[in-house]
Amino acid sequence: MSWSFAIKNGDLNPFGPGGYATVTGTQKLLQDLRIWLLTPRGSDPLHLDYGSTLDGGTVDGTIVESNIGTIIDKTRLLALESEVRRVLFAYQQQQMDRLYRDQTELDGKNTFAPGEILYSVENVQLSQIGDVVVIAVSIRASDGNLLNISTPIGA
Repeated sequence: MSWSFAIKNGDLNPFGPGGYATVTGTQKLLQDLRIWLLTPRGSDPLHLDYGSTLDGGTVDGTIVESNIGTIIDKTRLLALESEVRRVLFAYQQQQMDRLYRDQTELDGKNTFAPGEILYSVENVQLSQIGDVVVIAVSIRASDGNLLNISTPIGA
């Protein structure tokens, strides 16, 4: 079973039983995906493909400007949706790679908690409210639950 420290308002949540709070299962999945979407791609020197270009980043050594503060037309909205989908499928591929590694190294078992695996992407929708783009994603977890993520990107 895997877990992560719980993030609350961008910081570690120090109010867990006996110390810092943790998340598992579907809550870990949702938190992981939010972090992947909000972390600038290329900002982790050990994992250059981690993160997204929604708020800028680096791809193959090329700096990608942030979308925050720019005029969002239909073409840019489609590009943002494409980036969200790329991140979701990259995350899913990472999980599949880990599942395969776990299966071979742990004699058919895996280290995921129930509901932690991104089973499918049901819907990705972006809408613009003034200078803010709201990303709304519906996913299905491996336990069958339909989960929704809503993340604003902008000022």
